[in-house]
Amino acid sequence: MATVRTLFFLGIVFFFCSLIGASRSFEDRRSLLDGGPAVIDVKTFGALADDKTDNVVAFTAAWIEACKNSTTPATLLFPEGIFRTGQISFAGPCTSPSPITVEVIGTIKATEMSEYVSPDWITFFQVDNMVLKGSGVFDGQGALSWPLNDCKQNKGKCVSLPDSLKFDKVNNSVVSDITSLNSMGFHYHLHRCSNVTFTNLTITAPGDSPNTDGMHISSSNLISVTDSVIGTGDDCISIGHTTSNITITGITCGPGHGISVGSLGKRREEKTVDGVFVRNCSFTNTTNGARIKTWLGLEPAEAKNIIYENLIMNAVQNPIVIDQSYGKKARVASTSVWKISDVHFRNISGTSVSNIPVSLQCSTRNPCENIEVADVDLSYVGRPHNTTFVSDCANAKAIFGGKLNPPACTLV
Repeated sequence: MATVRTLFFLGIVFFFCSLIGASRSFEDRRSLLDGGPAVIDVKTFGALADDKTDNVVAFTAAWIEACKNSTTPATLLFPEGIFRTGQISFAGPCTSPSPITVEVIGTIKATEMSEYVSPDWITFFQVDNMVLKGSGVFDGQGALSWPLNDCKQNKGKCVSLPDSLKFDKVNNSVVSDITSLNSMGFHYHLHRCSNVTFTNLTITAPGDSPNTDGMHISSSNLISVTDSVIGTGDDCISIGHTTSNITITGITCGPGHGISVGSLGKRREEKTVDGVFVRNCSFTNTTNGARIKTWLGLEPAEAKNIIYENLIMNAVQNPIVIDQSYGKKARVASTSVWKISDVHFRNISGTSVSNIPVSLQCSTRNPCENIEVADVDLSYVGRPHNTTFVSDCANAKAIFGGKLNPPACTLV
């Protein structure tokens, strides 16, 4: 039955595409005839900004025109208004001249999750040299489906919710100025991407929304995230397995679970993380700040060459954390097969609501090596006020230097 529905849907899409020449606005035609950039307005292809019509067919037809049929570099335009859409894939490779630009000025809202067949809402797949920009909003309408992902309330029977914006095999691209609101799952999910820059983003969901990571990055390299405001119910940014050369700067994080490397090692196919640079970020009322987390792991791999530098903590619960027993309810000695090395926590200041703001809990099988903690100046603002303020380390070959508050670990 699903196959019949799919064929019917594709038939509708190709029918619309066959009418492209007749449906273009005069402005679109003139742009193409003059050899200038083509502006492909989704309304030209039948999209309705009425906050109720599912515009999947119109959006798909407009994308095909911009990606496949335009003879000049094209801009796919989502103008002012509120557009609804269900699950959709903007797939390449594009054969139109590059770059392809997607400009969002209006609001794009998700339809109800019951209509989805995979854990993604909007996917950009196999696209090279794309610019996604605009003052618009992607509204995942997550509040309607978050209760389905409340594992405690549902006694472990929780489901994976669709990510708002999935980038799969997207290369040499830029995303700027977009707002992502109330995603069902992750706001942004990057997988198999290379050389992509994200800048001046606004990412927003309540602090108690489950698994709404601002951005999750896996199997990707040369990713840059800069000058953005992120407040979610999970990690502001999480760097997953098989990644390299990830640069994160100028992030305002909170609420959320901090900026995390991991979690790592849950699945056998996960490979090494090499090169993560987090600088000039602030954290406010977050559960964590700078965090590295691994499961006990199924296959050996590494997390290395990681720098957290020039960070400000404002009432953060756990400002500096290495946790190699992630997933365990009670704290236990880690036997993780993952190796953590060459990690630097430098120039980190502010306040902690925990009396253990520096916690380095590494593997007994693979002790952390070359861990630097330097110029960390944190003050305790939690309760009770007379609690001892300390660092706590296990199986960590750490070097402490510069100004240190709390003091260095006595056992490394």
